[in-house]
Amino acid sequence: MPLLLSKYLGIAFLLGLTIVLFNVFSSTGEVTGFWHGISLLFWLTVGPGIGLILGALARQWLMPDAVYTHDGVLGLFKAKLFWAIGPQSMGWLLGLFAISEQLN
Repeated sequence: MPLLLSKYLGIAFLLGLTIVLFNVFSSTGEVTGFWHGISLLFWLTVGPGIGLILGALARQWLMPDAVYTHDGVLGLFKAKLFWAIGPQSMGWLLGLFAISEQLN
């Protein structure tokens, strides 16, 4: 479980850092100061990180042992791609929605 926590919190930190750095160096003017950037990075790590962890736990609980499709290789590829990143992505988005008020 600790590896799971560090893995998904690290992914959330890297995504949050990318978002903050993009807003610092672009002309959007969304990041108004150093501590505002640190606050954004904190909230973009915590909320979506928890969402990623919950999505990973849901994936482990709900993922089927075998996937059967009528669409051939493309259907199998889509199913495997969904189960590889789908639940975690939905968790990240739900975590982002949960902390959206803190990002102002």
